[in-house]
Parts: sequence; C-alpha cells; structure tokens
Amino acid sequence: MPTDYDTIADRYVAEIDQRPWNALYERPATLSLLPEVAGKDVLDAGCAHGWYAERLVELGARVVAVDRSARMTELARARLAGRCRVITGDFADLRDVLPDGSCDLVLSSLALHYVENLNAVFCEWARLLRPGGQIVLSTHHPIHDAKSVMEPGYLVEELLEEKWGWLNESMRYFRRPLRSLTDPLSQAGFVIERILEPDPAAALAEADPKGYERLCRLPAFLFVRARKDTPRVLQAAG
Repeated sequence: MPTDYDTIADRYVAEIDQRPWNALYERPATLSLLPEVAGKDVLDAGCAHGWYAERLVELGARVVAVDRSARMTELARARLAGRCRVITGDFADLRDVLPDGSCDLVLSSLALHYVENLNAVFCEWARLLRPGGQIVLSTHHPIHDAKSVMEPGYLVEELLEEKWGWLNESMRYFRRPLRSLTDPLSQAGFVIERILEPDPAAALAEADPKGYERLCRLPAFLFVRARKDTPRVLQAAG
C-alpha cells in the first residue's frame, strides 16, 4: 500500500515548508494555475498540514480541507485555527460530507500519486464541482524516475518504493504514464486547460544547485488545470 502519513506527519511538517523543491518549485507552479478564488468554495484535497488551505483562505476563498491522515488534519486544524473546515477522510468519497455541486475549485497538491483508483477520484470531484468548476493539481511527473521509464517501462503503472533521506523513510507511491491521468480526467467529464512542466527558478539554483541542474534536465512534478465541461444543448436548425 502507499505510505501512511500518520507515521511521518511530524517529521514531514518540521521540514516541508523550507524544502527548495516544494517552496521554490512545486508551490509557485501550482499557485500560477489558480483562477480567481476570492468568494469561491474550494476543496483542498490532500491538505496535509494545511499550507495551501491557509493560502487559499488568505486569498479570500471558503475552504474545506481534507486528508486521510488523522495526524495531518490535526496539524492542519492547529495551523488554520478555525479559519476553515478540516476533515479527516477520503477525498475520493465525500458523499457523507459535501453535497453535489458544492465547490467551484478542487486543489490537490502532490497527493494523487498515493491513490490507486484515479477514476473514482475524478468522478467524485466532478460530482462536487459546479458546472465550469476547475481542478488544479500537481503530482509526480511520469518520467521523474528515469530508471523505471526503461525498466519495467514508461507505460507500466507500478507502486514504487523509494528512500527519502530527508524523512529517513521508504516512501511508496504510484508511478504511472500520462495517459493514466488524462484518460480518467476525460472520462469524468473534464477538459484539460493547461499542462505545465515548469523550468526551475533561479532562486532554486541558489538554494539547491544539484537539484536545480537535475530539474533542468528532468521534471519532478506535473501540473494540470482542468475544467468540468458544461454539456452543450443542441438546437434544431430552422
């Protein structure tokens, strides 16, 4: 199974806000895809310790944040201090929590590679979103692990295990080809508006020169903005 964040939540939160690949690469790219959120209803799907939820609240959004890790949501509640609703639960099934058409935007940062069934996730998000509502997501790039691209092969979807030294933990997550992300999006009724593979910023070169050089050659994360398609009403001619 993918990594259970309950066991590493405190170690993760102690360092993640200062890590260059997150602070200077993933977060700026994700925020660049956001539409106007002031006065909008936003679901932070896979909220972790609430960094994005806090940012969304500061931008004027009404936020519901959800994560499967009870410890993460505990830390998020402490961070948000009542400024938004924080739920421990599965963002692939929120039927007992949120009604149909209750959101304008779903933001999901670096969470989908821990989920096996993306079809269920995107169908649930389609249920939650109003017509024209949007998804902004980031996830591991399909080629971020160059070795597995060749063996067992790019088109193979697999559960990887990788040692993350900064957490001193073997992390388990899914590596999947691009089609395993885009096909379920389309089947759930979404139209992709933009796929972003950002160049690393100069600030990252100063903070992490080796990481900067790697990211210039091989993207670590993939960023997508998609819109819930509005069914077209065909009118008879004449």
